[in-house]
Amino acid sequence: MMDTRHIESLAERGEFYLCLARAFLTPLQPEHFAAMRDALADDLAELDDLLGYGGADALADYRTAIAAIPDHAALLQRYSALFVSPPRTIQITTGTYLDGAINGGTVAAMEGAYRRCGVERGPDFHDLSDHLSVQLEFVALLYLLGAEAASADASQPPVNPPHFLHDYVKRWLPAFVRDLAAADTPNPWLPLARLLALAVAHDAEAAPLSPAEARAHKAITKARHDRAIRGVTPEDLDFIAQRLREKGLATDHLAIPPDRRDEARGYSRGTPPGPRTGSRYG
Repeated sequence: MMDTRHIESLAERGEFYLCLARAFLTPLQPEHFAAMRDALADDLAELDDLLGYGGADALADYRTAIAAIPDHAALLQRYSALFVSPPRTIQITTGTYLDGAINGGTVAAMEGAYRRCGVERGPDFHDLSDHLSVQLEFVALLYLLGAEAASADASQPPVNPPHFLHDYVKRWLPAFVRDLAAADTPNPWLPLARLLALAVAHDAEAAPLSPAEARAHKAITKARHDRAIRGVTPEDLDFIAQRLREKGLATDHLAIPPDRRDEARGYSRGTPPGPRTGSRYG
């Protein structure tokens, strides 16, 4: 049986990552702006103090940034300019940083982790599985389920949250922070991303691997990094089109830039399913 403080810290981590997950969702409703303006900084400050992440400076910057946004419409406009409206350089679907393309191998690996924990895509969910908020909500769920299991002396979830943070979030986060810092307009998500970086540096932990697994993991990571740097070339598109035609499948969508395909198909951005456990923010 785990000690009481450790169980509490698991629950606190769950609340912390859930707060950040909700903060990076599209702020469609006025209530979202009110929560970010009135509650988020205080809730994160309390959790940061309990967990020892050292985020006081990032939270001070966040308070300044959110105070400079006058209303819900301005918040939504700023979010859309950063993360939604093309052309955009900041990828809220963060697997692009690792794979160099949308819906690549990293996304499939994330979805496998979700399925192992019984998490499935809802019918009304239109964002990709590597959306920043989806990943952080999944980490929050793992910590909260871990706290419940520890309290009952039961088995922990099949995916370890520090390992998920290490394998995915820790890898794309530096590029995400870099791109946010390069944005022309000051925004409240940059200090939140920096706070997330402090938490991930504290919490992420590599899973123990056998020598063979370590070599395979290193090779896969290098291949994905090389593809992310190189991007999708015209030769790649010709090869993909040829394979699709061989299977009798359409190739029209290849002529549409990836960041415009959802729009061309009539898809709209949504939000991930709500968490199973309540939180301080939201």
